Amino acid sequence: MDETKKPQLEIVKKKDQLTIKQRAFVDEIIKGKLGSYKEAYAKVYDVALTKEGKIPKWVEVEASKLVANPKIALSIQKAIEKRETSAVASNLRIKNYVLERLYKESQEADSDSSRVQALHLLGKTVALFSDVVETKEARTTDQIEEEIEERILALLEEDNQ
Repeated sequence: MDETKKPQLEIVKKKDQLTIKQRAFVDEIIKGKLGSYKEAYAKVYDVALTKEGKIPKWVEVEASKLVANPKIALSIQKAIEKRETSAVASNLRIKNYVLERLYKESQEADSDSSRVQALHLLGKTVALFSDVVETKEARTTDQIEEEIEERILALLEEDNQ
C-alpha cells in the first residue's frame, strides 16, 4: 500500500471506528436505493452472484452479523437521525421562504386580488379562517338520570365480578 494513503485510511477508520467497507455498507443502507441489507452487503463486498443470478444465501448471514455490530448499528442510527434532521431543516427553510414571499406579495402585489389571495393564504397558515362547529345535544332531565343509573349499575356489576 502506498504510504501516503495509509494515514488517510487510519483517519477514516478512527473517525467512527469503521473500516472503509463497513462505512460503505452503512452509506448504501442510508441511501435506501437498495432493497435490503443483503443487497447492500453484496454490492459493497463485491459478492459474485449464483448461476441463477441471485445473491448467495450466506450473504444474508454475513449482512445480519454486520448490521448487528454495535458500531455499525450506531452509525446507521446516527446517519438516519442526521438525514431526518436535515429534511426537517430543509422543510422549515422552504416554509419560511414561502411565508416571506406571501408576506411580500401581500404588500407589493400589482393587483388587489393578488394581495387578498396572499393574505388569505397567510391567514390559513395560522388557522385564522378555520371554522369551529359546536353541536349541543339537548337531553331532558329524565334522560340524564336514566343514563347515570345505567352507568352506576354497570360499575356495580364490574365490582361484583
